[in-house]
Amino acid sequence: MEIEKEISNLTIEKSTIHYQEPMKKHTTFKIGGVAECLIEIKKEEELKKILDLVNQKQIPLTILGNGSNVLVLDKGIKGITLVIKLEKIEIQEKEQEIEITVGAGEKLGKLARNMS
Repeated sequence: MEIEKEISNLTIEKSTIHYQEPMKKHTTFKIGGVAECLIEIKKEEELKKILDLVNQKQIPLTILGNGSNVLVLDKGIKGITLVIKLEKIEIQEKEQEIEITVGAGEKLGKLARNMS
């Protein structure tokens, strides 16, 4: 299956899609092979489209956070690798409780500053 062809049919931001992407750019140890297809997810709608695609076409999926404490093999990663960059901090007061919603790509330092 040609992943590039399958992804080209999706309406997601093309500048966030990288083919044969060196994983050393995305890990704190700066080592490892290439990701066949790496997509930086910045919108929930794009994440849903990618998840639908991998489920329909049974494409291997790897989800990467901030890239810390991750080692990538020299042979790389097959399929689609997602780097989740959903930045969002919502704080709502509800009676005697506070509800905090945090995006999957939010940095812990930024979250901590918002909580002080």
